[in-house]
Amino acid sequence: MYDEGHGAHASDLTRELVDQLCAVPGLETTDGRGLLIDTLADQLPEAANIPRHNRLRPGVLEIVRFCRREPGGLHELAAALALYDPGSAPALHVRGLIAAAPPAAVLPALPDSECLVVTGLLDRVRHLDAHGLLYAAADGIPLPLHPVATLGEAFSFLTRANTRPDGLLPTMVLVEHVAAGLDGRGPDDTRTADALREWNDVQAKKLERRPALEAVRTALGRPHPAQPAPACVVVQLCRSGMHPDRYLLSHWRQMRPGPWRPERGEDRLVTLDEVPAAVERLLQRAEQDWARQPGRPVLEFVLPVNLLNEPMEWFPVAFRPDAATALCLTYPVVLRSLERMRATEFHRRWHNRWQQALDSPDTACHWDTAGSRGHDREQWTSTLTADERLVSVALSAPPLPEDRDRDGSQASLIDALYAGVPMAVWDRRSSGSADFRKRARRLLTGKAIELPQRVHQLRKDAATAAAGKRDAHVGRHLAVLFDDPNRLVDWSGAPGSDLGSARGGHHEEGET
Repeated sequence: MYDEGHGAHASDLTRELVDQLCAVPGLETTDGRGLLIDTLADQLPEAANIPRHNRLRPGVLEIVRFCRREPGGLHELAAALALYDPGSAPALHVRGLIAAAPPAAVLPALPDSECLVVTGLLDRVRHLDAHGLLYAAADGIPLPLHPVATLGEAFSFLTRANTRPDGLLPTMVLVEHVAAGLDGRGPDDTRTADALREWNDVQAKKLERRPALEAVRTALGRPHPAQPAPACVVVQLCRSGMHPDRYLLSHWRQMRPGPWRPERGEDRLVTLDEVPAAVERLLQRAEQDWARQPGRPVLEFVLPVNLLNEPMEWFPVAFRPDAATALCLTYPVVLRSLERMRATEFHRRWHNRWQQALDSPDTACHWDTAGSRGHDREQWTSTLTADERLVSVALSAPPLPEDRDRDGSQASLIDALYAGVPMAVWDRRSSGSADFRKRARRLLTGKAIELPQRVHQLRKDAATAAAGKRDAHVGRHLAVLFDDPNRLVDWSGAPGSDLGSARGGHHEEGET
């Protein structure tokens, strides 16, 4: 087990390596750094998970940090650099620094007998999210390319990782997360949790790391860690104050599942008619980067309220000439709220509801009554606000702009956003559908985190239905807002906006 934090002059070496690598010709480009990472990954497969930044120094720092954590990583970096640039002065300097670096401090690995004890305990636990717990415990360690299926696999993966700066083994941190996940779940789970903590106490005593272990336990008493983010492209539209008929299209790419580290791309001004072609180009470039590995990326649209009823998921995308298909056949597509992302005064409630959704086996829904006889908006909103178990709403009609919103469904959606509700579904047709309620109930049955995949399947069912039934299928007209508060995107420091007066995702005079 290698510990980067205990080597002599660790921070000085990291700084010098970063400085010299930034001067290596070619690494100033994203493609150049990507090629170096790919070369590293030929020998160290986990290097493929190194976050790829658009800016030079953060991108190089990620490469150096990975190689310093990985056993033998610096020597593999020197070998990769010799292939990438065998002769420049900065490259030769980097290889000299690595050759002269003191060996990493080594801590004793866990004996096989200790591993057998704890994996036997972990094998009893089959009802927790193994990959999510691995993500929480890894704390920046690159995750495996494919999700782990069991806690035993997660433990085995972390036995190959470096010790943390506080001296704890990552396996011990995983064990602590599992024990916390078992608390309050019943007598059998409580006994397993106690046994896991006893095992950790023994390891902490041997390693003289009791204070570090106690710090982890204290931290786990706070709100739950975020779920691992999927690989995705996030597209944001914000009305331009300078050009009222145009929108600023911003986008971010999360290239691999794991911690939320999206890379921002270049912004551009577009009309609504130009959005499909712009999204197609973004996805074509993203797919070139995703080509080296399997996966199921997601597409998200961060939109102002006035655009939420636009059928973005049915935009055509053509990866070869004359063969366009709808976005939603290739990707799960969901909507997110631009106004709420910018209004931080509602984020605490949003986080509360999201955690409630993750902790519940089903997705509790508050059904909209707008447009129906006896509708009492105050009562409906008060019920929603008072009960945080309600984590989704189903609208009775589409949330159209105010001049066309006869049923008041836009007001219901805005009230739900104020209350922190992370999920909403509705039928985009003004006339609605007789079977929408039945379909919506089915969609909202099951774990909330799996909602995008269930919607994805429903839309595929609609697209592949018989010609006479295709256009009437609910999946053809279903809108889904699925908004994770742990995955915010950088919107350049724009001020919070009033959801109640939202028109274009920003103040009408605009700053874009």
